[in-house]
Amino acid sequence: MQKLDWHRNGMRVLHFAPEPCFYQLFASLKDIDYWSVDLDTKRYKGRVRKKVDITDITFDDDSFDLIMCTHVLEHIPDDRKAMRELYRVLKPKTGIALLNVPLYNIPATFENPEYNTPELRLKYFGQADHVRKYGLDYPQRLQEAGFTVYPFTPENIDEDTSQLYGIRRNGKYFWCRKE
Repeated sequence: MQKLDWHRNGMRVLHFAPEPCFYQLFASLKDIDYWSVDLDTKRYKGRVRKKVDITDITFDDDSFDLIMCTHVLEHIPDDRKAMRELYRVLKPKTGIALLNVPLYNIPATFENPEYNTPELRLKYFGQADHVRKYGLDYPQRLQEAGFTVYPFTPENIDEDTSQLYGIRRNGKYFWCRKE
């Protein structure tokens, strides 16, 4: 995020499923309008400012300068609708969306609505509440929602920072804009 020069006075931040490390960072910044949101308000123990469905975001078009959505979309049955909603509320030109998911080294995203029990989801998607495994086509799925997608490889991040923020140094990450 520091490399993206993301922090501006008065900016609006939308953060789905607010992880403690990022919540602490954003909540400490008094010069931003920080919206930590999720459907499951109890899970996040007071870290959710507003209950929001990612497939029906209750904010105006072009509202946010930064959207954080990390390891959420693999849980959402209609992820394409969620991506379109995220695109809709991101400010054009200057807004940044960090929409990271677990990526697998498979050509195409694997999903099957018939795998609808915790046991089948665990077996096929790696976690009982996941509904897909994202493949190498993930950037194209974001582009289909309208985003311009930029790859980010964190190999130059030091080990302490990598561990603090849960960033795999050999991972594949993407940031997006609404051009």
